[in-house]
Amino acid sequence: MKFHKIKESGNELEFELQGEDHTFAGVLVTKLLGNKEVEIAQYDIPHPLIGQPTFYIKTKKGKPRDVLKTTLKDLKKDIKGLLK
Repeated sequence: MKFHKIKESGNELEFELQGEDHTFAGVLVTKLLGNKEVEIAQYDIPHPLIGQPTFYIKTKKGKPRDVLKTTLKDLKKDIKGLLK
C-alpha cells in the first residue's frame, strides 16, 4: 500500500492509496466515520479496473493526518484480534 497525498490544508486531506480496492477502502471509511473528530470521510474509485481509491477526510477539529494515523493503528489492532 502506497500513500500519495493529493491535497492537504487545515482540516482537510485528500489522498490516494495505491494497490487497494473497495474492500479496504470501505473498511477504512467506515472506521473513520466512527471517529467523533471526523465530519466527512469518503472515497471514490474513478475506474473499476485500473483506478486507485481516492479518499477525502474533513475533520471537525484536529489534523486529518493524525486522525488517519490513529484510525489505521486501530484497524491494525482489530485485524490482529481477528487473527487470534
